[in-house]
Amino acid sequence: MTECESDSEKCLFVSDFACKCIRKVCLKEGTPKVSKFADVPYPPNGLSITPEGNLLVSCDPDKLLELSVTTGEIVFEMQLLSDIVDPKLAIKRKDSQYVVSCDVKYVLHRVCIVGPDGYLRHEYGGMDGPGDLQLRTPCYLAIGDDDHVLVADKGNGRIVLLNSELQFVSNLCELDEPHRLFFDSGVKRLYVGEGTSGNVKVFQVDVGGTKTCVTGLPMPYNIRLPITRPRFPDPPHPEPWRHSFLPRHAMHRRY
Repeated sequence: MTECESDSEKCLFVSDFACKCIRKVCLKEGTPKVSKFADVPYPPNGLSITPEGNLLVSCDPDKLLELSVTTGEIVFEMQLLSDIVDPKLAIKRKDSQYVVSCDVKYVLHRVCIVGPDGYLRHEYGGMDGPGDLQLRTPCYLAIGDDDHVLVADKGNGRIVLLNSELQFVSNLCELDEPHRLFFDSGVKRLYVGEGTSGNVKVFQVDVGGTKTCVTGLPMPYNIRLPITRPRFPDPPHPEPWRHSFLPRHAMHRRY
């Protein structure tokens, strides 16, 4: 899910993996309205907004798509190379390189910098583990000052700070399965959503060279949200009888 704001409207974009589409939630006054924004040729994962204002979609198994936020048309498609598969989220930097988080169960858990040609430039991680040079399910990213990369290392319960070439700087803090990140560069605040508890925690983060200061803000900034999931129509199933408690031969004998 990612947010986009223009002169005419403010909206959220939500990836629908099962239906292979992107849905749009208009946030005007009143009840939010959900509509299908665009179909995509591959199952979509994470979403972000590029510096050019396009919607960047990370898709299984190894694709990145850029969609126009006005028309929904694909304006750029790239195949990830160098064994980069199952991208969870990609963020495009101003130098046209992409920061991609990806993990393959029991194989590689990495954050990668990829050029516009799809080839690997830098990487951090490898086999999953708890070490300073390892990750375990890097599920989300944020870009900080000077292209520093903040990684939600969900399986290790921490936020990892990397420099612009993905070299390890520090472990910022330990949390309960950090699931989503947002860094507000204007006020230097990091918002972290915890997957299990549903808490949203806010930290004041100042990064200067290799010096990092993280301060947990007082209680009014630790927000408790209910865990809810948007409900979208289920995709058509080729054998609907599999979802019934009735045997197949009884499907047409309901009273």
